[in-house]
Amino acid sequence: MHRKLDFIKDVSDQFIGTAYLYKVDPPAEYLISEESSALTSHIVASAPVLSMQEPRVYLFPANEEGKLLDWTEIMTWKNTSDIDTVVRE
Repeated sequence: MHRKLDFIKDVSDQFIGTAYLYKVDPPAEYLISEESSALTSHIVASAPVLSMQEPRVYLFPANEEGKLLDWTEIMTWKNTSDIDTVVRE
């Protein structure tokens, strides 16, 4: 399935590193617990700057203002900190 992501705004001031808010269509599923999940129409793509760790981009469920709905990531890409490349994939 191909998802459309529309850039909304830079929310880096709320994170360590670079973070952008996107609107997602169709909505992305994320886990609430081992037994249940929910859908979100917004995600934050975050590329933290952490010493002693390989570069990564995390996708988190968010609301329309960029506040995370959960700190459990939807998906993680290792060996890259290029958010633009990750969201195109």
